[in-house]
Amino acid sequence: RAAGQREVVTVYAHSLVVRVMERFGQLQVSHHEGGALGAVYVKVYARQKSGAVQFYKDGYTDLRGRFDHATLSTDQLDHVERFSILIASREHGALVREAAPPAR
Repeated sequence: RAAGQREVVTVYAHSLVVRVMERFGQLQVSHHEGGALGAVYVKVYARQKSGAVQFYKDGYTDLRGRFDHATLSTDQLDHVERFSILIASREHGALVREAAPPAR
């Protein structure tokens, strides 16, 4: 709080290391002590160029800790302006990341 303005920042307790690879539309999840984390839940929302926000896709990381957050079998990616991605693990906590869609 300063100069009449107030800013709020959400902090999540977690021990996750998330690497977002915007260029490829993928992310990789690992533990802060090292080692990929498979079966971590990922939920993706997309802000459309029209301004609307909607569910985009969800799933789990593979054995390498990777998840493709951009690819769908539709043309929906063409309308995405920005992704918001929830990464949640029962054992290691949760966090939210944002990413731009991959260039086409």
